[in-house]
Amino acid sequence: MSYFDFDALHIEDRKMYEVKQLSLQLAGTQASLLILGEAGVGKTSLARYIYTKSRSPRLYCLDCKNAGGFDFSKIDGGTLLIEDLDCANPALQNELMKLVERTNGSRPRFISTSRRDLRSLVKQEQFRQDLFYKLAVVHLEIPRLEDRGSDFQNIVNFLLEVSQIMYGKSGLRLTAEAYGRLNSWNWPGNIRELENVLERAVVLAKSSLIGPESIQFEAVNEEMAADFAPGMSLSEVEKRLILQTLELTAQNRTRAAQMLGISIRTLRNKLNEYKEAGVL
Repeated sequence: MSYFDFDALHIEDRKMYEVKQLSLQLAGTQASLLILGEAGVGKTSLARYIYTKSRSPRLYCLDCKNAGGFDFSKIDGGTLLIEDLDCANPALQNELMKLVERTNGSRPRFISTSRRDLRSLVKQEQFRQDLFYKLAVVHLEIPRLEDRGSDFQNIVNFLLEVSQIMYGKSGLRLTAEAYGRLNSWNWPGNIRELENVLERAVVLAKSSLIGPESIQFEAVNEEMAADFAPGMSLSEVEKRLILQTLELTAQNRTRAAQMLGISIRTLRNKLNEYKEAGVL
């Protein structure tokens, strides 16, 4: 998300309220934090919020998906925000471990984000166990937007106001039908997707009222529909649906199993079958 103010938003969801309170409690410490959650829930926004509440003099940002050219030698104390830590390759993990082990007073405070459970990556030997223990002293998990029903209207109102400010507009309101359309969507892209939908609605608004026709959702994955065709075997359809649902949930097996309406055990067995067949 481009901007999300945790102070300006009234939070009613119990889990999210607890996350915010724990964030405030830990902001002034040097504890290494790991923020978990699906894509678009606001992990980076929460990390930056924690930084603003700390006494840290400077913020460095490392994107593990695009870490080429990052100069670790320039880090001198402050806070290091590590985005998508689960995407860190072995070389990057080694560099981070060197940074963690600094003893000359230039070691930063670490706040990391991840879409995947790093413990499972450690078990699969895809992530260094010693680095995990250093960077994940405290875990903060942000719930999906779909699970924050009590906060939904407050979030909509907040993002609608932010979008109006961005485009120099004011006084725009959603009709009951427009809000109902928003409320009926399952938001696979979480708050980032909601932000995008409302921003587009503000841009397209021709009057003070935003109707349901201005609430436009992107296809979850247009390529997904093209992957299915008449004549395919049911087992092939099942396999593609499972793999694409996993992709949609950023490899979150629990969430994928829920969306597919199957048990996590069934999903695990299916994936083992695909692995043996050389699909994975």
